[in-house]
Amino acid sequence: MTACATLVFLSMIAYGDEVIFKSGDRLTGTVKSVANGKMVFDSKVAGKITLKTEDIETFSTDAPIEVVKTDGTSQMLKVAASEGGSVSVLADGVAQPQTLAIADMDKVNPEKPRWKGAVVAGMTIARGNTKSTAANIDANAQLRSEKGRISLAAGYYYANQRNNSTRQNNTTLNNWLIKGQYDYFFSEKMYGYGNLKLEKDRISNLDMRLTTGTGLGRQWIEKDDLNFSTEVGLAYLNERYFNPSETRQNMAARLSYHLDKSINDKVKAFHNLEYLPSTERADTFLGNADVGLRAALTSQLAFEAKAQLAYNSHPSEGREKKDTRYILGLGWTF
Repeated sequence: MTACATLVFLSMIAYGDEVIFKSGDRLTGTVKSVANGKMVFDSKVAGKITLKTEDIETFSTDAPIEVVKTDGTSQMLKVAASEGGSVSVLADGVAQPQTLAIADMDKVNPEKPRWKGAVVAGMTIARGNTKSTAANIDANAQLRSEKGRISLAAGYYYANQRNNSTRQNNTTLNNWLIKGQYDYFFSEKMYGYGNLKLEKDRISNLDMRLTTGTGLGRQWIEKDDLNFSTEVGLAYLNERYFNPSETRQNMAARLSYHLDKSINDKVKAFHNLEYLPSTERADTFLGNADVGLRAALTSQLAFEAKAQLAYNSHPSEGREKKDTRYILGLGWTF
């Protein structure tokens, strides 16, 4: 019996992985992954497609695949076709194949957690009748695991213009920020978060603003081509201004959302909004928003165009409430 079972696996010469549907139809190609009741299959005829596992009778693979069962155990298994919505699997060091129901496969070839993000930089230099220099750099990275998500971001923006009449330099933009957030998923959609942001803006007389917050979020959609999440919570703001010197501390509610959508395989649109109304004064709030497009030029090089808005209902004396930036840059994605 053992010899016969072994011959079944040896007889599977590398013709490609095969999926057999309950309808009797067959597809050959490569099993890429299985998760959430769906199989991603790279078909030799139709290209990469998504199949419902409930429609699959059985499947086989040329090479061992990583199978995570519904009980959480994970193994590298050789897979052969069987029947009745199951497969025949053989683990290393085990002589006798076993039958495994497809419904008992939680994941196949699960994606390993890895950092994803981009570093985007831009610069403009003008000389002649106008002498000016402007530069910016933005960086963001995200690590997503099954239960957690770490999001990091940083940015620096600078602009300087020289007055030819007075021969004096005038800095018109000089600010930076760093921020981080950790999300812990209680379920597939719901998560709790904690975040921190540190920022400085010399033109707005902001010497330092420290914002810390915690709350709940919901990941309404999480796909390769579409993501949408909302968050609600509380935040503590500690602000220090100069010229004139002033320190502010207050609690605020926090409402935010994130949206990104792939328009095609090259272009992605994104939009973020954060609203921080004071819990102590109804007329005091901060708002931050951005909207933009990122277009892939190569597998790692991208062009980005975006607009940013920062709104402070009570700015430093003599300063505007609203700051708007329009940014173009080239970036490296990973």
